[in-house]
Amino acid sequence: MSRLDHEEAATPTPGNSPDAVDLAETEIPPAGPLGQLVASVVPVALGAAALAYAVSLGLGTPTEAGPGLWPALASLLLIAAGGWSLVFERRRQEAEQFSRGAVGIAVGIASLVVFVLLISRIGFEIPTLLIMGLWLKVLGREPWLTTIVVSVVTTATLYLLFITLLGVPLPRLAF
Repeated sequence: MSRLDHEEAATPTPGNSPDAVDLAETEIPPAGPLGQLVASVVPVALGAAALAYAVSLGLGTPTEAGPGLWPALASLLLIAAGGWSLVFERRRQEAEQFSRGAVGIAVGIASLVVFVLLISRIGFEIPTLLIMGLWLKVLGREPWLTTIVVSVVTTATLYLLFITLLGVPLPRLAF
């Protein structure tokens, strides 16, 4: 037997692992009609709220984009996706019941709302560092060193891209 054959034999697969879990045991049951409705309406509501906030920031023009232009376009996509689901996908009943994994999604969405609110009050840099740290450390369970390095590098890269190179008028540090 070659070294490759030994490695393949040692690699656990669903059929040969003593810890293998049958996928049928881990399936999440469907959410039902109410869950499907919620899964469609929530993105529309979040998109509408985000669109209203983006418009309040100022859209600008296509040649002179304001700080709310790209968030407004993303909000419109969210509204369209939720609307599509509400109209065309409602009868399919493929939405899953909420599980423990939904808590992470809720934390991610709530952190985005806080991020947007903080940007307009204290600027771009600190909220970007905070949200990156939260997502990496809490949601991604990354080590502290990775969290700090990636958060700082990402914030610096976004600063260089949007503020320095593209000249997007994002709110800056308050002090």
